[in-house]
Amino acid sequence: MRKIFAAFIFVFIFPVLSHCQTIANVANDAYMITRMINKFHVDPRPVNELFSENVYDALLKRTDAGRLIFTKEDIKRFGPFRSSLDKEITQRKTAFLSLFISRYQYGLEQTDTLISLIAKKPFDFYTPEKLTIAEDTSYPANDAARQVKIYKMLKLEVLYDLIDELPSNFKAFSPLRQKQYVDSTEFILRKKAALDHKRMIKAILQNPYGIEQYAGNRYCEAIASCFDPHTEFFPPEQKEDFESELGKKPFMFGFKVKEDKTGGVIIEDLQPGSPAFKGGKLNKGDKFMALQWEGSKRIDVSDISEDDLSALLDESNHKKIVFTMKKTDGTIINVPLEKEQVEDDPNGDRINSFVLKGNNNAVGYIYLPDFYEDWDVKNEGLNGCANDVGREILKLKKENINGLILDLRLNGGGSVDEATELAGIFIDAGPIGQAKGKEPKIYTMKDTNPGTVYDGPLVILVNGGSASASELVAGTLQNYNRAVIIGSPTFGKATAQVILPLDTAVTFENISSIQTKNYLKLTISKIYRVDGTTAQFSGVQPDILLPDATDAFISRESDEPFALRPTNINANKYYKPYPPLPISGLAAGVKTEIDTSSYFNTVRKLITDSKQQKREKDISLNIKEAMANVNNEAKNEYNSLAADTLSSKKFIVQNNSYEQSRLQSDSELKQQNDDFSKQISADAYINIAYDVLAKLKNQ
Repeated sequence: MRKIFAAFIFVFIFPVLSHCQTIANVANDAYMITRMINKFHVDPRPVNELFSENVYDALLKRTDAGRLIFTKEDIKRFGPFRSSLDKEITQRKTAFLSLFISRYQYGLEQTDTLISLIAKKPFDFYTPEKLTIAEDTSYPANDAARQVKIYKMLKLEVLYDLIDELPSNFKAFSPLRQKQYVDSTEFILRKKAALDHKRMIKAILQNPYGIEQYAGNRYCEAIASCFDPHTEFFPPEQKEDFESELGKKPFMFGFKVKEDKTGGVIIEDLQPGSPAFKGGKLNKGDKFMALQWEGSKRIDVSDISEDDLSALLDESNHKKIVFTMKKTDGTIINVPLEKEQVEDDPNGDRINSFVLKGNNNAVGYIYLPDFYEDWDVKNEGLNGCANDVGREILKLKKENINGLILDLRLNGGGSVDEATELAGIFIDAGPIGQAKGKEPKIYTMKDTNPGTVYDGPLVILVNGGSASASELVAGTLQNYNRAVIIGSPTFGKATAQVILPLDTAVTFENISSIQTKNYLKLTISKIYRVDGTTAQFSGVQPDILLPDATDAFISRESDEPFALRPTNINANKYYKPYPPLPISGLAAGVKTEIDTSSYFNTVRKLITDSKQQKREKDISLNIKEAMANVNNEAKNEYNSLAADTLSSKKFIVQNNSYEQSRLQSDSELKQQNDDFSKQISADAYINIAYDVLAKLKNQ
């Protein structure tokens, strides 16, 4: 179970990713953010009293979401600044920052001490005790009240971890045996939870760049976030990590890890050519015992989880670290390492393609996780996602496919240029989309390569996790009547961002020549469809609507408080759609299948139930009451989902000929491929898409 306590305290523990700064440097960065926004942002908001209040609230949420680190007395001290941070920012003042950092450090140290104190005594899960809404949603009055709240939060986490670990026949145990099991398991989970949280606090207090830098970055992040959801303050390492998500080689040590059965984390594999591999001292099975960043204190990680270890290792891309490792023979060694840029998965592809074969029907399937681009200038885009998809289509065409499914579900976007090229694969020529920045002029995104790679029947799968570049592709091909869009409404983000050095002297022409410590990703334009409408807020509406389980928990652009409001422009005059597709007939052809599907009906109920369950209420810390409150109905519904997603009877999943040869020489890759094939076969949405293409083929 995800750590409940961590969700309250450390929801926004981002890695500290820039060089050491003084408080004055932080104040200057904060000022520079507002100057850059005013110069480049497509729709900058005024830096006034309302903005000040928004920044204040955002900063507290990023540093103390659970209202544990600060007390009511701290909030009282901060109070005068809530409506005057705009002046602190624009005048580069440091009074608030100095006060905030000192109280933040004190609160962390106090929390660390109190966790140690609380963890010394066992939790009694048989007493009638609750965490109330009032306690949960307010700051503690003083250190004594802070101790009570931390006690309840920690107890709540251990309680639900304990319930997760109860054996299936626990209720059949005698009362004495139940209590013995609870007491023995509680001891282990209590100690582990306390150590986990103390380690996270230590990671902040002993951060490689210092507590002032850590808190200063949170301050700058809060300021940037209040202009719009996609404007972000980037220290250099965070910029590098963001770029790696778009296809740039990431900084990494080069080991793959997994949790050890006896606790802690061990090395599962080493990547050839990586720092860990080249050092020659690390091997599969070595266990992480401690780590120490250059210039910082040693951190014990002998019982750490895989996720927590990853968070610690993300703190820097450029500082050296010494790993204390336990070899498989029991010996202890120290291994110094530094990250390097390494190809993330040199033996694998960024996308996956398959052939779905049924009665006289062969459909290609391509899953695209994100819109990555080619960062090697010499390749000029040859390794971007558009070309990768094009290559996969050519392989699939050799399998004589008569339809294609492009799966963009949970694809959060990426490069707009790659999205433009990808859409161009499926249309002969014409505009792909439109963009408008601060200036009145409308910029047309064009398909620069006339002709198509694939002109056959096409379905695009989308859901609430399909955003930005995914929406551009889906919206364009829907406007051109080139594809049938199936799924649930998309996220609703139709803006474009650029990363700029945090320097007011920067222009779009001299970006590469300016080197700064920090960067700003900011929104420079609004994106429009070729017909002049926008996906902002509303998203792309599917031609065939399917309920999606992600709708139960994914928020959308329209839910963001500072999201830019949608507007429309004129349609591009060169936009000429293909003849309309028989959407109504296709939708009618699968309506009965959708309406009678136990899977989709269960998803609908999950969505309805999730909305009703968002109402907050007191939480019991009694094990019997907590077990009774576990949503058995929801569990049964999820079991129904699993039972209904059986292997398809409509088609079998195969690899193309090229892929079959490659898989024969790589057993690990083959296992991953087999697992993905099973997911495809069991996917209810792909099954509907397959049926739609079969009907479209016969139109």
